[in-house]
Order: sequence, then structure tokens, then C-alpha cells
Amino acid sequence: VLQSKLQASLSSTKTMKLCMTVLSFLVLAAAFCSLALSAPMGSDPPTACCFSYTLRKLPRNFVIDYYETSSLCSQPAVVFQTKKGRQVCANPSDPWVQEYMDDLELN
Repeated sequence: VLQSKLQASLSSTKTMKLCMTVLSFLVLAAAFCSLALSAPMGSDPPTACCFSYTLRKLPRNFVIDYYETSSLCSQPAVVFQTKKGRQVCANPSDPWVQEYMDDLELN
């Protein structure tokens, strides 16, 4: 009887140590993932990607700012911000887009 109680005690101690080891690993893994996901990636906005471009030229007086999308996006784009707070994706190869970018840089 004493031997079976001793074995049960050793078994529960091993189980407890294993659980604590696994729990510690999970806490460390969660902390590492949290740091990796919150780390800034250069100066690019982290979630700004465009999957299509506007088909129309925006009136210049509607546009107040712009930024280029991240190089991690599937296609390059320029995002124009309008006076009404809208964001419009444009093709950076279009001449009017280049003109607006140059004009906004000068002003």
C-alpha cells in the first residue's frame, strides 16, 4: 500500500512539472509572438495595400496628402487622402499620379 501511494505521488509530481514546463513555454511563446507582431516595419503603414486602382483622375483640389503602399504588398500603389477623409488607391505609373505626388511634395 505504501509503495503504491509513493508511486502515485511521484507520478503526480512528474505530471505537475511537465504541466509547469509546458505552461512556461506557452507564456514565452505568446510574449514573443506579441512582440514580433507589434514591431514596426520601416515607415510603411502596416496594413495598407491596394488591390485595384481608381479608374478616374481625382480633382487635384480634393487631394490633401498621399503615401505609397508597403513594398510587401502584392502591387505598388499610391494612396491619396481626400479632404473628406477618403483614401483612394491610384496607379503610381499614371502621369497624373506622378504629377500630384510632385505637387504635394513641393507644397
